[in-house]
Amino acid sequence: MIGPGTTIRGKITGEEDLDVEGRIEGSIRLSENLKIAESAVVEAEIEARNIDISGKVSGNITAGETIEISADAVVVGDMKTPRLHIADGARYKGRVEMDFDLPGADGKSSSRRR
Repeated sequence: MIGPGTTIRGKITGEEDLDVEGRIEGSIRLSENLKIAESAVVEAEIEARNIDISGKVSGNITAGETIEISADAVVVGDMKTPRLHIADGARYKGRVEMDFDLPGADGKSSSRRR
């Protein structure tokens, strides 16, 4: 956990869950889950399996599974994820790319035209 009175500048990498209540400037790359608390301010490029945002984030975000943005969150940056949940009241500015397999994307059509 990164506590509310802590500021980290630089690169954070890890293979465990991380809870952020303080401030991070730089980049975060986790193989597991990231939780950004309501008190947190993150100015970073973020990559993690699941990302739960309640605080303020500025930077591009990539999640392997899900991004969840709570009602009090403020997010500025592009997001890439297969699943996205944005609560009513959340503030977001950026682009979203949802990467998932489309039926018939392998060049085979699921229906035939005549």
